[in-house]
Amino acid sequence: METRWSGVRNFKSGLCLWLILWLVVVKPGGVSACPKLCVCYPTPMTVSCQSQNLTIVPAGVPYNSQRVFLQNNRITELRTDSFGFETQVLWLYGNNITWIEGGAFSNLRVLEELDLGDNPLQRLEGGAFRGLEKLQSLHMHRCKLAVLPHDLFHKLYSLQFLYLQENQLHFLQDDLFSDLVNLTHLFLHGNRIRALSENVFRGLVNLDRLLIHDNRVRQVHRKAFRDLGRLTILYLFNNSLSELPGQAMKDTHGIQFLRLNGNPWSCGCEARALWEWFREARISSSELMCTSPSQRRGQDLRFLRELDFAFCPLPDPGSLAGSTTTTLSTKTRWWFSKNKPASSSKSSYQKSAEMGKPFPFPAIKPQFLPKIPSETFSKYELSEHEAALPKVDQEEYWANYGNEDSSIRCIELECPLGYDNPAFSSISPLPRMPSLLHLLLLLSILTFSFHFLFG
Repeated sequence: METRWSGVRNFKSGLCLWLILWLVVVKPGGVSACPKLCVCYPTPMTVSCQSQNLTIVPAGVPYNSQRVFLQNNRITELRTDSFGFETQVLWLYGNNITWIEGGAFSNLRVLEELDLGDNPLQRLEGGAFRGLEKLQSLHMHRCKLAVLPHDLFHKLYSLQFLYLQENQLHFLQDDLFSDLVNLTHLFLHGNRIRALSENVFRGLVNLDRLLIHDNRVRQVHRKAFRDLGRLTILYLFNNSLSELPGQAMKDTHGIQFLRLNGNPWSCGCEARALWEWFREARISSSELMCTSPSQRRGQDLRFLRELDFAFCPLPDPGSLAGSTTTTLSTKTRWWFSKNKPASSSKSSYQKSAEMGKPFPFPAIKPQFLPKIPSETFSKYELSEHEAALPKVDQEEYWANYGNEDSSIRCIELECPLGYDNPAFSSISPLPRMPSLLHLLLLLSILTFSFHFLFG
């Protein structure tokens, strides 16, 4: 009996020995099938091939890899057959990738993080990220990108972090991010973006941080932020903004941190809507130093007094912008003028001239007529003809965008002498004077004219 139990013990001992040998020798055999010049680790399955002067994605990467590191090599292109494995994390930054074929990552169905930063992506095809429906983080910083294909981010429903900073982007197409419903962080700083259109951020209903500083932004559409109700951080500093529509900021209900410094703010009547928004908002904000008009230069827009806007016209109740004027950049006004129907230009001018006459009697000499803001005329012309204008051709509009001068503002008495507006060709500019003296002069003129006409 003792001999029998001894045999059983020997058998168990031998079995345990074989199990140990299998774990030590056989199991690491899977790890030993590591690509040449790479190092592999079993838990989690990691393949590290960084800084090995590789020119293509190496063959032999284990199919069940979870992390693949290929950064700082010399890989030049990514094609549909480049990846014969699956992984959750793929680092390709610091290579020489110039071309990514459409569907290049379609085999990486479980990919969650993709880093393509610091690559000269000259040719980025539409659909390059097709199939990456589980992707959560995408890095494309410093890739010399000048334009993004309109369908580049289609169906990336899981994406939460998108890094596009320090590229050469001049503009962003409408609905470029419309499928990114779960995006929380969007980094666009350090580009050359000039305008934010009405639908540029449409669909970003969960966006928490938007960084657009260090660009060339001059215009923000009043509805540009309408889907950004959950935004808490907005950086627009170091741009070329002279005004920001009050309605745009009203749409950012959850904003907590706002940086708008480093912009040439105009603090005339066009700033009233933004000033009123700051009075109601309870946020952490940077300073907003005025550069015009001259008497407010160096003041902080946020701390202006209500008296500073006392002589501004009342806001238009029908305007979503909550602004008193409609102003267009010279580039936009050039386009409208170029495409305006010729048959209606004369009637438009006559109507504008009639709307601009504050005195219906001829007894007063023209040089004493007050100067009327050009936006008054622009407003009537635009509302009269905008429906009849042809659709803007995007290529034509953007061809020379950036060569135009800054948007011309003519508020109250701030119009420069010889202001270039055809509506004023027969009116001599009124010399600049304090507003109180101006009112007294007008009152005297009215009194004199009343006695002259009615004895």
